[in-house]
Amino acid sequence: MADEKKKEKEEVKEEVKCPPCEQKIPEWMTSYSDLMSLLMCFFVMLFALMTPDAKKFEMAAASFQAAFNGVLTSLPTVAIHQQVLTPRLGGDAQNKRIAADAATKIKEVVKKENEEEAVKVQVTDTGIAIRISDRVSFDPGSDRLKPEFNAVLQSVMKIINETPSREIRVEGHTDNVPIASSKFPSNWELSASRAVAVVRSMTQDGADPKKLSAVGYGEFRPIVSNDTEQGRRENRRIEIFVEYLEKVEK
Repeated sequence: MADEKKKEKEEVKEEVKCPPCEQKIPEWMTSYSDLMSLLMCFFVMLFALMTPDAKKFEMAAASFQAAFNGVLTSLPTVAIHQQVLTPRLGGDAQNKRIAADAATKIKEVVKKENEEEAVKVQVTDTGIAIRISDRVSFDPGSDRLKPEFNAVLQSVMKIINETPSREIRVEGHTDNVPIASSKFPSNWELSASRAVAVVRSMTQDGADPKKLSAVGYGEFRPIVSNDTEQGRRENRRIEIFVEYLEKVEK
Protein backbone atom coordinates (compact mmCIF):
# COMPACT_ATOMS: atom_id res chain seq x y z
CA MET A 1 0.00 0.00 0.00
CA ALA A 2 2.79 2.38 0.93
CA ASP A 3 4.61 1.44 -2.25
CA GLU A 4 1.56 2.29 -4.36
CA LYS A 5 1.17 5.72 -2.75
CA LYS A 6 4.86 6.43 -3.31
CA LYS A 7 4.51 5.41 -6.94
CA GLU A 8 1.46 7.68 -7.40
CA LYS A 9 3.37 10.66 -5.92
CA GLU A 10 6.24 10.07 -8.33
CA GLU A 11 3.80 9.96 -11.27
CA VAL A 12 2.24 13.26 -10.14
CA LYS A 13 5.68 14.87 -9.91
CA GLU A 14 6.49 13.70 -13.41
CA GLU A 15 3.21 15.10 -14.73
CA VAL A 16 3.69 18.61 -13.27
CA LYS A 17 7.33 18.82 -14.27
CA CYS A 18 8.01 22.01 -16.30
CA PRO A 19 8.79 21.26 -19.95
CA PRO A 20 12.20 22.32 -21.29
CA CYS A 21 12.39 25.96 -22.43
CA GLU A 22 12.51 26.63 -26.15
CA GLN A 23 15.62 28.32 -27.56
CA LYS A 24 14.49 31.71 -28.98
CA ILE A 25 16.55 34.26 -30.97
CA PRO A 26 16.91 37.55 -29.03
CA GLU A 27 14.82 40.37 -30.46
CA TRP A 28 17.85 42.64 -30.97
CA MET A 29 19.25 40.12 -33.45
CA THR A 30 16.55 41.07 -35.97
CA SER A 31 17.64 44.71 -36.08
CA TYR A 32 21.28 43.69 -36.10
CA SER A 33 20.83 41.33 -39.06
CA ASP A 34 18.96 44.05 -40.98
CA LEU A 35 21.82 46.47 -40.36
CA MET A 36 24.38 43.94 -41.58
CA SER A 37 22.33 43.31 -44.73
CA LEU A 38 22.13 47.02 -45.47
CA LEU A 39 25.85 47.45 -44.95
CA MET A 40 26.57 44.56 -47.28
CA CYS A 41 24.34 46.10 -49.99
CA PHE A 42 26.05 49.44 -49.41
CA PHE A 43 29.55 48.08 -50.02
CA VAL A 44 28.44 45.93 -52.95
CA MET A 45 26.96 49.02 -54.58
CA LEU A 46 30.17 51.00 -53.98
CA PHE A 47 32.20 48.23 -55.55
CA ALA A 48 29.86 48.08 -58.55
CA LEU A 49 30.15 51.82 -59.06
CA MET A 50 33.93 51.71 -58.78
CA THR A 51 34.44 49.09 -61.46
CA PRO A 52 32.92 50.77 -64.56
CA ASP A 53 33.61 54.42 -63.79
CA ALA A 54 36.02 55.85 -61.22
CA LYS A 55 34.37 59.30 -61.31
CA LYS A 56 30.98 57.84 -60.44
CA PHE A 57 32.55 55.98 -57.52
CA GLU A 58 34.10 59.20 -56.23
CA MET A 59 30.78 61.01 -56.49
CA ALA A 60 28.95 58.20 -54.72
CA ALA A 61 31.55 58.09 -51.95
CA ALA A 62 31.26 61.82 -51.35
CA SER A 63 27.45 61.63 -51.32
CA PHE A 64 27.39 58.75 -48.82
CA GLN A 65 29.93 60.47 -46.62
CA ALA A 66 27.68 63.54 -46.48
CA ALA A 67 24.57 61.41 -45.88
CA PHE A 68 26.11 59.47 -42.97
CA ASN A 69 27.87 62.46 -41.43
CA GLY A 70 27.34 62.30 -37.71
CA VAL A 71 25.93 58.74 -37.84
CA LEU A 72 29.07 56.74 -38.52
CA THR A 73 31.44 59.15 -36.82
CA SER A 74 33.32 56.34 -35.11
CA LEU A 75 34.34 54.78 -38.41
CA PRO A 76 37.48 56.09 -40.15
CA THR A 77 37.18 57.62 -43.62
CA VAL A 78 39.63 57.01 -46.43
CA ALA A 79 40.38 59.75 -48.95
CA ILE A 80 40.29 58.45 -52.51
CA HIS A 81 41.80 61.60 -54.04
CA GLN A 82 42.74 65.04 -52.82
CA GLN A 83 39.82 66.37 -54.84
CA VAL A 84 36.55 64.75 -55.85
CA LEU A 85 33.84 65.88 -58.23
CA THR A 86 30.44 66.32 -56.63
CA PRO A 87 27.20 67.47 -58.24
CA ARG A 88 26.30 71.11 -57.63
CA LEU A 89 22.61 70.69 -58.42
CA GLY A 90 20.66 67.48 -57.97
CA GLY A 91 22.79 64.61 -59.25
CA ASP A 92 24.60 63.68 -62.43
CA ALA A 93 21.46 62.71 -64.35
CA GLN A 94 19.68 65.96 -63.47
CA ASN A 95 22.76 67.99 -64.42
CA LYS A 96 22.84 66.37 -67.86
CA ARG A 97 19.15 67.08 -68.41
CA ILE A 98 19.68 70.72 -67.45
CA ALA A 99 22.71 70.95 -69.75
CA ALA A 100 20.81 69.36 -72.64
CA ASP A 101 17.87 71.74 -72.21
CA ALA A 102 20.16 74.78 -72.04
CA ALA A 103 22.15 73.62 -75.09
CA THR A 104 18.92 73.21 -77.08
CA LYS A 105 17.79 76.75 -76.20
CA ILE A 106 21.20 78.20 -77.09
CA LYS A 107 21.17 76.41 -80.45
CA GLU A 108 17.78 77.96 -81.16
CA VAL A 109 19.21 81.42 -80.43
CA VAL A 110 22.20 80.76 -82.69
CA LYS A 111 19.94 79.50 -85.47
CA LYS A 112 17.73 82.55 -85.18
CA GLU A 113 20.81 84.78 -85.65
CA ASN A 114 21.99 82.67 -88.64
CA GLU A 115 25.31 81.92 -86.95
CA GLU A 116 25.14 78.12 -86.89
CA GLU A 117 28.43 77.79 -88.79
CA ALA A 118 30.31 80.15 -86.48
CA VAL A 119 28.86 79.08 -83.10
CA LYS A 120 28.86 75.41 -82.10
CA VAL A 121 27.15 74.11 -78.96
CA GLN A 122 27.48 70.67 -77.42
CA VAL A 123 26.81 68.91 -74.11
CA THR A 124 29.89 67.65 -72.25
CA ASP A 125 30.33 65.30 -69.28
CA THR A 126 30.21 68.27 -66.90
CA GLY A 127 28.03 70.85 -68.65
CA ILE A 128 27.97 72.80 -71.92
CA ALA A 129 30.74 73.78 -74.36
CA ILE A 130 30.20 76.74 -76.73
CA ARG A 131 32.80 77.28 -79.47
CA ILE A 132 32.73 80.67 -81.19
CA SER A 133 34.74 81.63 -84.25
CA ASP A 134 36.58 84.95 -84.07
CA ARG A 135 34.99 85.80 -87.43
CA VAL A 136 31.79 86.75 -85.60
CA SER A 137 33.28 87.84 -82.26
CA PHE A 138 36.41 89.95 -82.94
CA ASP A 139 38.12 91.85 -85.71
CA PRO A 140 41.64 90.64 -86.64
CA GLY A 141 44.18 91.60 -83.96
CA SER A 142 41.49 93.21 -81.76
CA ASP A 143 40.06 92.38 -78.35
CA ARG A 144 36.89 94.46 -78.78
CA LEU A 145 33.70 92.44 -79.10
CA LYS A 146 31.73 93.05 -82.26
CA PRO A 147 28.36 94.69 -81.45
CA GLU A 148 26.39 92.04 -83.38
CA PHE A 149 28.07 89.24 -81.40
CA ASN A 150 27.48 91.07 -78.13
CA ALA A 151 23.74 90.80 -78.81
CA VAL A 152 24.06 87.04 -79.34
CA LEU A 153 26.11 86.72 -76.15
CA GLN A 154 23.42 88.55 -74.17
CA SER A 155 20.78 86.06 -75.36
CA VAL A 156 23.04 83.13 -74.48
CA MET A 157 23.74 84.51 -71.01
CA LYS A 158 20.03 84.95 -70.37
CA ILE A 159 19.63 81.18 -70.84
CA ILE A 160 22.69 80.31 -68.74
CA ASN A 161 21.57 82.60 -65.92
CA GLU A 162 18.40 80.54 -65.56
CA THR A 163 20.48 77.73 -64.06
CA PRO A 164 21.72 78.32 -60.48
CA SER A 165 25.09 77.32 -59.06
CA ARG A 166 26.92 77.35 -62.40
CA GLU A 167 30.59 78.05 -63.07
CA ILE A 168 31.75 79.49 -66.38
CA ARG A 169 35.24 79.31 -67.86
CA VAL A 170 36.13 81.33 -70.96
CA GLU A 171 39.15 80.30 -73.04
CA GLY A 172 40.80 82.38 -75.75
CA HIS A 173 42.69 80.73 -78.65
CA THR A 174 44.57 82.07 -81.68
CA ASP A 175 46.35 80.69 -84.73
CA ASN A 176 50.14 80.49 -84.97
CA VAL A 177 50.61 83.69 -86.98
CA PRO A 178 52.85 85.92 -84.80
CA ILE A 179 51.50 89.24 -83.56
CA ALA A 180 53.77 91.98 -82.28
CA SER A 181 52.11 95.23 -81.26
CA SER A 182 52.44 97.61 -78.37
CA LYS A 183 49.24 96.24 -76.88
CA PHE A 184 49.76 92.54 -77.65
CA PRO A 185 53.41 91.42 -77.64
CA SER A 186 52.31 87.85 -78.43
CA ASN A 187 49.26 85.68 -79.11
CA TRP A 188 49.10 84.88 -75.40
CA GLU A 189 48.19 88.46 -74.53
CA LEU A 190 45.69 88.64 -77.41
CA SER A 191 43.92 85.39 -76.46
CA ALA A 192 43.81 86.29 -72.76
CA SER A 193 42.50 89.79 -73.46
CA ARG A 194 39.75 88.39 -75.68
CA ALA A 195 38.71 85.93 -72.98
CA VAL A 196 38.59 88.76 -70.43
CA ALA A 197 36.48 90.86 -72.80
CA VAL A 198 33.91 88.06 -72.99
CA VAL A 199 33.92 87.64 -69.20
CA ARG A 200 33.46 91.39 -68.73
CA SER A 201 30.47 91.32 -71.07
CA MET A 202 29.01 88.38 -69.11
CA THR A 203 29.16 90.31 -65.84
CA GLN A 204 27.26 93.15 -67.51
CA ASP A 205 24.62 90.57 -68.50
CA GLY A 206 24.10 89.46 -64.89
CA ALA A 207 26.64 86.66 -64.40
CA ASP A 208 28.19 86.33 -60.94
CA PRO A 209 31.85 87.47 -61.17
CA LYS A 210 32.80 85.00 -58.42
CA LYS A 211 31.93 82.11 -60.72
CA LEU A 212 33.69 83.40 -63.84
CA SER A 213 37.23 82.75 -65.02
CA ALA A 214 39.19 83.67 -68.14
CA VAL A 215 42.32 82.09 -69.59
CA GLY A 216 44.35 82.61 -72.76
CA TYR A 217 46.16 79.73 -74.50
CA GLY A 218 47.54 81.61 -77.50
CA GLU A 219 48.30 79.29 -80.41
CA PHE A 220 49.28 76.35 -78.21
CA ARG A 221 45.99 74.40 -78.18
CA PRO A 222 44.89 74.14 -81.81
CA ILE A 223 41.98 71.91 -82.77
CA VAL A 224 43.27 71.45 -86.34
CA SER A 225 46.53 72.06 -88.19
CA ASN A 226 47.62 75.66 -88.78
CA ASP A 227 49.14 74.76 -92.16
CA THR A 228 46.15 76.10 -94.11
CA GLU A 229 44.08 79.26 -93.97
CA GLN A 230 40.99 77.19 -93.18
CA GLY A 231 42.78 75.54 -90.26
CA ARG A 232 44.01 78.86 -88.89
CA ARG A 233 40.48 80.25 -89.16
CA GLU A 234 39.11 77.37 -87.08
CA ASN A 235 41.83 77.75 -84.44
CA ARG A 236 41.02 81.43 -83.87
CA ARG A 237 38.17 80.96 -81.44
CA ILE A 238 36.60 81.60 -78.05
CA GLU A 239 35.38 78.63 -76.02
CA ILE A 240 32.88 78.97 -73.18
CA PHE A 241 32.47 76.07 -70.74
CA VAL A 242 29.47 76.12 -68.43
CA GLU A 243 30.25 73.64 -65.65
CA TYR A 244 27.62 71.96 -63.47
CA LEU A 245 30.18 70.06 -61.36
CA GLU A 246 32.58 71.55 -58.88
CA LYS A 247 35.82 70.39 -57.28
CA VAL A 248 35.67 70.11 -53.51
CA GLU A 249 38.78 69.94 -51.36
CA LYS A 250 38.82 66.92 -49.04
